[in-house]
Amino acid sequence: MDDRTRERLDAAVREQLGAHGRVLSPWRAYPEIERFSIGWRMGYGEWHLMIWWHWWESAAMDEAARIAYFQADEPPHEWLDWAAHQIWSNEDVGEAGIRRLAEHGIGAAR
Repeated sequence: MDDRTRERLDAAVREQLGAHGRVLSPWRAYPEIERFSIGWRMGYGEWHLMIWWHWWESAAMDEAARIAYFQADEPPHEWLDWAAHQIWSNEDVGEAGIRRLAEHGIGAAR
């Protein structure tokens, strides 16, 4: 990543933290963009995901803090696999990840 992009991402993260205390989840920031929409791969949806990942990867959060993030802002059903992957990115999560989220009270009521 070039320095200019990093600076823009850092500024966007600071803006989100100032406004919300965290970077908003994709479904909270842009609920009008469906989970598998191209809107997450171009335009403002893509930029938001870039901001989110920049923050997520640089934040000093352990597994418990990452789980707490999604407990505080529970993902809609169609985002559960994505959330599981963000917490346990080194594992093949799929349905097992969704079950694991449910063990933490995330998506369990579905």
